[in-house]
Amino acid sequence: MFRFFESIAIVDGKPRNLYFHQTRVDKTFKHFFSKYESHHLEYLLTKIELKAAPFVKCKFSYDELTFKFYQLPYVSKVFKSFILIEDDTILYSYKFVDRSYIDKYLKNSSPDEQIIFIKNKVITDSSFSNLIFFDGYRWLTPARPLLLGTMRALLLAEWRIDEEHIGTNQLHLFKSFKLINALNSIEDSPEYPISLINPEIIKV
Repeated sequence: MFRFFESIAIVDGKPRNLYFHQTRVDKTFKHFFSKYESHHLEYLLTKIELKAAPFVKCKFSYDELTFKFYQLPYVSKVFKSFILIEDDTILYSYKFVDRSYIDKYLKNSSPDEQIIFIKNKVITDSSFSNLIFFDGYRWLTPARPLLLGTMRALLLAEWRIDEEHIGTNQLHLFKSFKLINALNSIEDSPEYPISLINPEIIKV
């Protein structure tokens, strides 16, 4: 079983945001596989036939020596409600294949319900994405996400979003929010009213 993965958006047959995916793979190798040379995504992608559908999820699963690509059609999920779960022990700093710690919280959730995690009194991420919040003027992203996402990195580099610590007592200051990740850009992600977040916090 592979230990890590990247989900790369293939748009009209071309990989999107590959620089930040490579940066994260390199960081993972430096931490876990320092004796090995990092996988080179751009080169490896030239060795496979990328599907020409308008939008494809290309999952790159890997460990220090081996890897595998999977390509699947992708459609963004739309949720009807969001719940806040406070867990000060949750960790997901690297993109592990094993997401059991996070997925256990989804077992009691309905398919149209999504989780937002709170850690050390501030908003972090949803169960599968980074978050951005709109205050009427700016899009802000939590300064302490569980995972440093590739789309988040791109938007910060382009000065399209700003980082800020966001406490649950500040949610009422925002008008709306979005879920962003490699497969959900700021343009493509649905915009949700802040009222869809249940203010009651579930502590574990």
